[in-house]
Amino acid sequence: MPESAYLLDSFDEEDCTYCDGDLVAGSYKDNDAIVCDDCGTPAVQLW
Repeated sequence: MPESAYLLDSFDEEDCTYCDGDLVAGSYKDNDAIVCDDCGTPAVQLW
């Protein structure tokens, strides 16, 4: 598993620090990221 995938996977299913949502793998501004499934705030973004 590439390091970037491992990093993103380590945050998946954590709690969002901004709301009551959960963090999920996705994208933010066309970059791989971990974002909140409720408010959309990115927790981790890879360039």
